[in-house]
Amino acid sequence: MSVKWEFSAGGVVFKEDQDQIYILLIKNKDRYGFPKGNIERTEKREDAAVREVKEETGVDAEVLDYLGNVEYWYRSGVDTIHKFVYYYLMKYVGGELNPQKEEIESAEWVPINQVEEKLSFDKDKKIFSLAVKKLKQLSKVNA
Repeated sequence: MSVKWEFSAGGVVFKEDQDQIYILLIKNKDRYGFPKGNIERTEKREDAAVREVKEETGVDAEVLDYLGNVEYWYRSGVDTIHKFVYYYLMKYVGGELNPQKEEIESAEWVPINQVEEKLSFDKDKKIFSLAVKKLKQLSKVNA
């Protein structure tokens, strides 16, 4: 058995529409989460997050702030993978939803008050809670 390390970056992307805040979620195997993907060797984490959001969802977003990271373990064949995912708060700047069918089932804009109940993993809920705190600091969400 060998242990391999993986490093990914992703984003909690928000957009404002008619006084409502929406958060971009992806769905894969009936699990909801945030768009993310592997960081290339020469790439900065922030750049990887922007690229992966675009690749997986078709959406252009800009990084506003770092939210934190999560780590977890999983198995891939005979390997044990120790994965780190670095998340950023990101603002929608353009593009249409166009899910990358090879990677995810769907991408959707979810009203902010429905996001936590849709998220499948506690680690994602923790990142979302940090994102909401940052949005409150930016006066995007009522306290």
